[in-house]
Amino acid sequence: MSLWEPVDPFRIAMAAADPVDLADGPDPEAYRPSCVELPAVSVASGCTAVESCGGFTGGAEVIFFKPFGEASQTGQQVIAFSNADSFLPAWRLWGGWSDAEGLGFRVRWWQYDQFSTGTTLGVDFTSRLIFQKLDVEATQRVQYRLWDILYSGGVTWIGNEMALDASNVVGTDRWRLDAAGVTVGLQGIRRSRRFEHWRLQGSSQFSGVFGNGIAQTVADPIGDQPSSMGAILEFSVGPRWERSIGGGATAFAGGNAEAQYWMTGLGAVEDGVTPDGQGPLGLVGLSFNV
Repeated sequence: MSLWEPVDPFRIAMAAADPVDLADGPDPEAYRPSCVELPAVSVASGCTAVESCGGFTGGAEVIFFKPFGEASQTGQQVIAFSNADSFLPAWRLWGGWSDAEGLGFRVRWWQYDQFSTGTTLGVDFTSRLIFQKLDVEATQRVQYRLWDILYSGGVTWIGNEMALDASNVVGTDRWRLDAAGVTVGLQGIRRSRRFEHWRLQGSSQFSGVFGNGIAQTVADPIGDQPSSMGAILEFSVGPRWERSIGGGATAFAGGNAEAQYWMTGLGAVEDGVTPDGQGPLGLVGLSFNV
């Protein structure tokens, strides 16, 4: 520096306060931003609140489902005989973890286990429908404009059972499939510019499974145990409200219209020369999550 160059008092003060050579630029550590909370990512039918610093997530859900079956299949006959064509509760639990880059995992369990009774042509019928599903998945969260998106994929186990009891006349028929396979999903939430705490959430999930089924009838109480393939489709969409409660945590509550289609393959089970099994079953209803 020339002896005649004007002295900059601000530069001298900064150099005295911070011995870092200003010619080399500012200390990057001094300008590193702290973790900032981002809007929560909705994982509809498995929703989690995730922020940019990562952490654990979890929630619970109550679903009121109405079952359906194809008219030509045993499943629909069971539903009709026992008056099971009403909205009955099921439940779902989930938990997981995500790092600051959005990579994580989640575990989800849901179960529908209901029975109904009815009388047809003087015969008392009792039916039982069971749907069980356990998902263990890796997840990746990404953000695009006003969208928060979660990709997921992993392994799944399902249990699907239907029983029809007319013991005062004939006896009990029972069909069940226990199977395992893979599952993939896409969940997302769309933030609103106008309404700060309100979101639109949605999800879709596909699972392909393979396992052993059992078909026990009055004529064959021991039952067949055939191998069977199956597929499950799940869809949901609905509003969600969320608010930061401090400490990087986000509270949320929401509701969805949800539909599931279970093609469990039991309709292809052969008993002699006549197809014997429940066939595809569907579930339609409303869910509420926190």
